[in-house]
Amino acid sequence: MARKILRPVRRKRKQKAAGLPPGTIVYTGDAREDAAELHYLRYTPDAVAEDGILTTQLTDITRKEGVHWLRVEGIHDVDTLQKVGEAFALHALTLEDITNTAHRPKLEEFEHYLVVILHHFREGEEGALEEENIALVLAQNLVLSFSAGAQDIFRPNRERIGAANGRFRARGADYLLYTLIDSVVDHYVLTLEAMDEKLEELEEAVLSDPTRETIGQLHVQRRRLLQLRRAVLPLRDVVMQLQRDELPMIGSDITMFLHDVQDHLNQVLDMIESDRETVSGLIELYMTHESNRMNEVMKVLTIIATVFIPLTFIAGIYGMNFEYMPELRYAWGYPLVLAVMLLVAIAMFIFFRRRRWM
Repeated sequence: MARKILRPVRRKRKQKAAGLPPGTIVYTGDAREDAAELHYLRYTPDAVAEDGILTTQLTDITRKEGVHWLRVEGIHDVDTLQKVGEAFALHALTLEDITNTAHRPKLEEFEHYLVVILHHFREGEEGALEEENIALVLAQNLVLSFSAGAQDIFRPNRERIGAANGRFRARGADYLLYTLIDSVVDHYVLTLEAMDEKLEELEEAVLSDPTRETIGQLHVQRRRLLQLRRAVLPLRDVVMQLQRDELPMIGSDITMFLHDVQDHLNQVLDMIESDRETVSGLIELYMTHESNRMNEVMKVLTIIATVFIPLTFIAGIYGMNFEYMPELRYAWGYPLVLAVMLLVAIAMFIFFRRRRWM
């Protein structure tokens, strides 16, 4: 039975129509019918409160003291997104960027808030690496996080906030923004570590008994590395910009933490480049193996054809219908010719073996 070559699943996404005015909010991801979910968390150095929230309650949350974190899960729900934008005075261009699931990572500063867009990856069907945009909005004592699905990647952040002995709650919203970015970067490292394990398995397969499925998996890994590289490179520029630019909402004490994130991103890029070289080397090794195997097959076929050339010549001579051929009427002519042909074949095989051609 033929083996199936695994290929990443490519979903057709909704495209934004050309010619729309700037600020037009159009969701470009996979179609969904369910409503968006809002999760609200507020913390002070002494207390933490987490609960669901209605869109009608959004304008009241910032009146309370502490740091506020609103998670919007489901950017396909444009109506809810617009209500969130109205409650926190988000620019229409910001909402447009949030709903554009193909947007590259970037940092954008507005009058009273700044926006960070980055990419998160999760395992999909048949080895595909599904890409998801996450938008983070930092305002005064407020962080908004937008995503298409559940923000499970940020569960450790919520656990750290809830820890009674942690120092998380003593810091402001800019520290929360840093930890969210850091969580995404840490997930890049985990994704690459899993890919490294897969590459080790593929390397053993290439060295032992490579198949068409092996080369298919190598191409999948190369495509996944390209996806990661497209997300990490611009995100590194975003983190560098957060450090260089004197942004009023980013405290000077956060710069040291952002520098650590930049180091992690450099490490991720080094891992990506190393894995890309490994994949390229394995693909070349596979092609060399296939070429050598084909050469062996061609060598065997050439030897067989070469052996049959004199045999065909002998058979051709005695296959002629001339009347006056002495050997045709000889009683032992037939077995004698067969014996001669056998001896010729044996002699040629011995000659090939001595010359190490086989």
